[in-house]
Amino acid sequence: MTRRFAISIVCTALLVGLLLVALPAQALRIVYPADKTYVTKSNYLILKTDDPAITGVTVNLNGTESDLIDISDEVYRNAFGDIIILIPAWNPGRNQIVVAAFKEDRRVAREAATIVYLPSLNTYPPKDFAAFVMHSAQGEALCAPCHHMNPTPAQLRGDTAATNPCGDCHKGMLERKYVHGPAGVWDCVSCHASDSRPNRYRLTASEAELCNGCHTDKTEEFKNRKYAHGPVGVGLCTVCHDPHAADEKSFLRGKPNEVCLACHEGLDKGSHVVRGVGGKGHPLTGPRNPLDERKEFSCVSCHDPHGGEGQFLFVREVTSSFGLCQLCHKK
Repeated sequence: MTRRFAISIVCTALLVGLLLVALPAQALRIVYPADKTYVTKSNYLILKTDDPAITGVTVNLNGTESDLIDISDEVYRNAFGDIIILIPAWNPGRNQIVVAAFKEDRRVAREAATIVYLPSLNTYPPKDFAAFVMHSAQGEALCAPCHHMNPTPAQLRGDTAATNPCGDCHKGMLERKYVHGPAGVWDCVSCHASDSRPNRYRLTASEAELCNGCHTDKTEEFKNRKYAHGPVGVGLCTVCHDPHAADEKSFLRGKPNEVCLACHEGLDKGSHVVRGVGGKGHPLTGPRNPLDERKEFSCVSCHDPHGGEGQFLFVREVTSSFGLCQLCHKK
């Protein structure tokens, strides 16, 4: 290394150091969702102010500006400190967030973020947007003043939202009609590792390994099928099933046909399978499944969503279309 080059490095380091000292602490931050991330729920917008003299903030969401949100009240400060939690209504797709902090009438900080909201099963995030992760070292540091971020193994075995520290933030996840067993007793660490790195609470094994570890009957069923449905074949159970809770039976992410058509787009348009004498195709929905009157008629009345003996995954191990029709139409 030449003497001139070495001096250049030292001068650059000094300049960077002086700039860091000269920059003020960030007065206002968009904590959740962070810039260039995507979320699947329209639940919270979390802001943090690092200047106790800030008295209010405004939020501009996709061009619509809020009134000034007063955070100067002592009661508010005692309850929430420097955190501001709002409930937004994200638009599907990209959302532009611009927030501003004020000291009385004077704007002192501005922060902006672009996030993507994916409410639908068949939408994918843009390549330059990452999934939001809260349990990073940086994220947990922000939560630590109010939340217990380093629970002991004994505390993580708490079986209610009140006794398990995960319940502080995630109890809303289970406010659905049907709750999956491990989630219902807050056995979060049966699937999530509290000591994973760089982000905590990542899955302890692959998705398929975790599901098959308990649902051994399904594992055997899948092995015996000649054809597997795509998501089953690659071990992506959560494409269709929510592992925590859902409003549909079997923890489906939507009604059966909604889940199917999220991938098999367009099958509900035009005629499916056959065109009858009246010009109409076979119905895809109905109030009653002829093969099981306890259930409504849907895609899964004819097709097994896990696998089958024929390439079209017909139910009851049927391999031909004619054989399938005869299950209901016995003429």
